[in-house]
Amino acid sequence: MTSRYFTLASIFISLSLGSLGCASSGTGSALHPDAPTTSALDHSRPEIEDNASGTPADQIAAPSGQDIDQSATTTELALESGLAGDSETVGDPELVAEPEIEPEIEPDPEPEQAIEPAPAPMTPAQQCAANGDFACARRIMLEDLRSGEGNISEFWAYVDADPMLTETLYETVMPSETNSISALGGGSTVSFKYVDIADESAKAAIKPDQDLRQTMYRSEIAYYRLCQIVGCSFYTPVTRPVRWSKADFNRLYVASDSKKNAAYRSKFEHLIWAREDGVQYLYAAYKEWIPDFVGFPIEVTSAWTIYERPNTTNYPDLATVFKNALAGGRESSVTTVRKLLGYAGDMTTRDFMQQLSDLTLIDYLTNNWDRYSGAQSNYGANCHFQPGGIVAIDNGAAFPPWHAPRVVKRLHSVQTFSRALVENLRLLDPDDLLARLIPNPTKEELKSYERFKERRRDALKYIDGLIDKYGVDKVLVF
Repeated sequence: MTSRYFTLASIFISLSLGSLGCASSGTGSALHPDAPTTSALDHSRPEIEDNASGTPADQIAAPSGQDIDQSATTTELALESGLAGDSETVGDPELVAEPEIEPEIEPDPEPEQAIEPAPAPMTPAQQCAANGDFACARRIMLEDLRSGEGNISEFWAYVDADPMLTETLYETVMPSETNSISALGGGSTVSFKYVDIADESAKAAIKPDQDLRQTMYRSEIAYYRLCQIVGCSFYTPVTRPVRWSKADFNRLYVASDSKKNAAYRSKFEHLIWAREDGVQYLYAAYKEWIPDFVGFPIEVTSAWTIYERPNTTNYPDLATVFKNALAGGRESSVTTVRKLLGYAGDMTTRDFMQQLSDLTLIDYLTNNWDRYSGAQSNYGANCHFQPGGIVAIDNGAAFPPWHAPRVVKRLHSVQTFSRALVENLRLLDPDDLLARLIPNPTKEELKSYERFKERRRDALKYIDGLIDKYGVDKVLVF
């Protein structure tokens, strides 16, 4: 009987070890206190000796007539031998049963990282702003606003992100051995030019703060900023605020000393010096220098306002417009006409009419009375033409504290306007414009700005009256 138990136990253990071979390799399960441990790479079955005789278990023969049924399962053999479900040793008390194998405990999975959603693709306006082109961003946003899809807060964000439009601190232009300030002259007020000494080339025109109130340096800055915000079809030179200490200004002016500069010193009594922290500063508008232009006699209104009518369908060629304007001006040379046509390039007469219309409307809004010269000999002195069209160089007379009736007459000579410019003026709150055009305004500047708001209201009323009479498509033709 003992021999049968040993035989059954040996077969059960052998089968159990065989089935666990790869799965439990390296566990070192002990079947006998003196049994060698199976290494992870040793898959041979260890021999189990009979405790009594020392004979290997697989050599113990089954009793005669008691052959083992080879089809019996391991569980059946274990039940028959009394080993299944019981850790108690059967037969020889020193024979140790197979211990249960504890399941491996897998580590807790790491918490899943939150997947951030992919950023939304940038809009065209945002792409322009990302590239530092805030003018492009504003133009696109205004188009969206006119179509009812834009966001006015986003538009103002592009205005405020542009340092050229919101700069309130004045840049200090330091003197150097290569730069100088020279007299510019050409008018009744004080003006300078910033010059490269090496080749005597001008870098900028300078309109300083002065007591000759027919021109104001902050008006130059505000006019430029207004056009950048509302979108003018004509060009305004880039204009930014600067300042010099009195010592630096004198060093720069002496660097280009000449008889003209020496004579021009007599006008220095009109300069306004601001004292800050014990230092005297001269504040000014620093305007982009326009190297090549020719005057267009805008004063000869009969040459162009006839094409600013609601029923205009056919425009003459530009040569005709230029010739007629020059014929009533200070010069009518063929050379000047050719130069104007050369600057015009691919511009059409209709394009030119849009620029003249925009210029007239902006001059009305800003009360810029000085665009037209009173003397025929000076016609075109304040309306210039460069490659690409009209360039408004001199805007220091804009935003005066008084009312100039002449700008009303000029506005009413024009009856066709740019749809985009008019709609932009409707969209933009004038109170939001103030801080961008005239930062930290004085009482006088606030008074001037109130007049700007009144003229904006009156201009839109005038244009609406034309629309009621002729229809929107006949008035907003550009």
